[in-house]
Amino acid sequence: MDEIDRNIIKLLEENGRLSHEEISKLLHISRPAVHQRVGKLEKSGVIKGYRGIIDWSKLDEKIKALIFVKAKCQNFREIVETIVSLRIAGVTILECQRLSGEWCMMLKVRVAAPENITALIDEIVKMPEVRETSTTFILATNYENGILCT
Repeated sequence: MDEIDRNIIKLLEENGRLSHEEISKLLHISRPAVHQRVGKLEKSGVIKGYRGIIDWSKLDEKIKALIFVKAKCQNFREIVETIVSLRIAGVTILECQRLSGEWCMMLKVRVAAPENITALIDEIVKMPEVRETSTTFILATNYENGILCT
């Protein structure tokens, strides 16, 4: 991977809808070269896919929080699969990270109301492997998905 590939990745991370033509103009290389490079990046798994970036302030789930979880970690993957498959109205689990240190897992969630977090935590602590949770509400997001937030 060279500097051109890195620039293509950066541009696509900022705007996954950029056409190969637009990328070629921005990087001053031919469209076929962009097409070939993007194809190789996709085939090698560097580019896993494309997605929309949601403006959650326009939707009902405006509250964002981090939920830290302590659990017996001998079957960590099963715990993760169980938690991320929970379906609770007004809750979207955005991320699940494995951590080192005091907490072994962190969930980043969006909810419509604080009660929705209560409902999620109530389900999580029913799991026999889960020992403890701690929740932190996010007051503001300044940088996310490669974009400075206003």
